[in-house]
Amino acid sequence: MVCNGRPITYGDFWRLIEGCRRSLQPHLPTHGIAILSVDSILEGWILSLAVRGLGLDAAVTRSADQVELFAGLDVACVISLDSEARPGFTAPAGPRVLRISHPSHQSISPDDPLPPLPDPLFAGGQILLTSGTTGESKKALLHWGSAADAILARARRYRELGEKYRQQGSDTVLNIFGLGLWTGAGHLWPVFTWSHGGAIVIYEGHDLERAFDWPGITHTLATPAFLAVLMATPEGAFPYQPDMQLNVVSGAVTPALARETRRRLTPRILVNLSSTEGGGWARTLIETDEDLRWYRLDPTRTVQVVDDADNPLPPGVLGRVRINQRADGPTGYLDDAETSAKFFADGWFYPGDLGVLDGTGRLALYGRSTDIVHIRGSKYPAEPWEREIQEALECDGVCILSGSWRSEAEQLHLFGRPRPCGRGSAAHADRQDQAHRARPTTARGQVRPGGLSAPALQPPGASEARSSWTEGVLVLIAASPAADRSAGPRP
Repeated sequence: MVCNGRPITYGDFWRLIEGCRRSLQPHLPTHGIAILSVDSILEGWILSLAVRGLGLDAAVTRSADQVELFAGLDVACVISLDSEARPGFTAPAGPRVLRISHPSHQSISPDDPLPPLPDPLFAGGQILLTSGTTGESKKALLHWGSAADAILARARRYRELGEKYRQQGSDTVLNIFGLGLWTGAGHLWPVFTWSHGGAIVIYEGHDLERAFDWPGITHTLATPAFLAVLMATPEGAFPYQPDMQLNVVSGAVTPALARETRRRLTPRILVNLSSTEGGGWARTLIETDEDLRWYRLDPTRTVQVVDDADNPLPPGVLGRVRINQRADGPTGYLDDAETSAKFFADGWFYPGDLGVLDGTGRLALYGRSTDIVHIRGSKYPAEPWEREIQEALECDGVCILSGSWRSEAEQLHLFGRPRPCGRGSAAHADRQDQAHRARPTTARGQVRPGGLSAPALQPPGASEARSSWTEGVLVLIAASPAADRSAGPRP
């Protein structure tokens, strides 16, 4: 890998991992969760692979609230770096709290023989943090990120894309910017590249264009939010690379962003529909604007569009998307049975998308069915926005849905219902809570997709559910920073 301009060979990477494992071994048990509270992606990788080699499940975190997510679980230790200032947090009761020096600063020599594999060889899992379904962090345990059969199956799926997609191999140099190890993309894509003998380029600065300073990049991994920041830089800030393959994850790309990316960065763009919980299940190679709407379903996955009662819907009818769970994937969120029941059921995972099938193996997405808002490439809980807007407008109910049924780009659609009594009413507070609870939802607690979305895409009978609501588009002109950045911008 190359981290912030520092190249590290495979041999030295293994020396650092094994040296870290041996130094930690006397201090740690062989089971439980190791919380790695570190900022550096390089240090996170070394520590993760070291503690997993001791049989622990690794969880990389950065913020105090992420550490506190693990309260009540079998936490063996909390490890941080003595050179990094850590945010104040309450460590889970019981585990050891270790402050150590940078594992990457160990004294190693490329002339030394490579350390042998540990005997016995343990293999703990990786706990990733995902917010896609609810806008709030949840924990998902993955084992399959380093399993050979899963890696080979993934490689076969990408080969099926043909010559239009630049395949990975031993000559691959994948730029991941600063995608953290707690994310699905930041964990799985490096493992996939390393399995081919390729290299990873990491750049953790805010000036994302500097990632392209390293020569020979063949692939780049980005989210729509990263792309938007990159395209906001001045002309000429980064080189045009017509042969580089861009892989986009964690959200759809707007036509305007796609056109700018093709003009300034590369014409080779692949957008993946995937999730930490369900893996990849559809993708599209972007050559025209129509490709931004329709995704080709992965033939190895079962994808359905269903109504509120989980009945499969015919092509052309809007509904909730669900995908079959992978046999080697998570079956729920750690220590969160209530949320797990909403999104995992009977062998299916519900990613929270609204979609339409075309009957030929393609799917179009039209927004979210879950109670979140999508703002500038990031997802946040909708409830704080809805309550504040409901108070400001003095209406009986407010519902915000992210969707693209009225425009080529995703918008925030604001639905309001007039209030018979005004702000001064003694029943105001009770009515506000009752109105919010009366939002049109499914039996699983998700926003009812047909109730408030576009009439042209609504299933039969949906017009009655919408009759008392008025629709508008919420335009985000400015937002003040929230005290807690994880909560998103304040409207």
